[in-house]
Amino acid sequence: MMQPTSFKSAPNVLIFEINTKNIKLSKTLKFEQEGETVVLDVRGLIYHGDFHFTSHIIGTDGIVWYHDGMTTRSGCENDGDFDKFSSKNLLKCRGEKLVLVVYTRV
Repeated sequence: MMQPTSFKSAPNVLIFEINTKNIKLSKTLKFEQEGETVVLDVRGLIYHGDFHFTSHIIGTDGIVWYHDGMTTRSGCENDGDFDKFSSKNLLKCRGEKLVLVVYTRV
């Protein structure tokens, strides 16, 4: 889906609700601001299933960390390199579906 949106200045954080499975998720968003390109990268993915939320947290080094408070408690598990995740792979995590995507400025 493409939805034109205007900003007076590029935001530092954008969060999108995902309510369809027929979407191609972009790993980066780019804005032109005063002649410069501002890039926002995916840094968080929130999943929902069975009345429970889990997440993927993407570190600045590109490592994807899985968090589920019920199983990992206060820790996280390494789920691999973000570059190896396709757009389709990001839509599900351990049987749960993607509901929010968090983009932050690089």
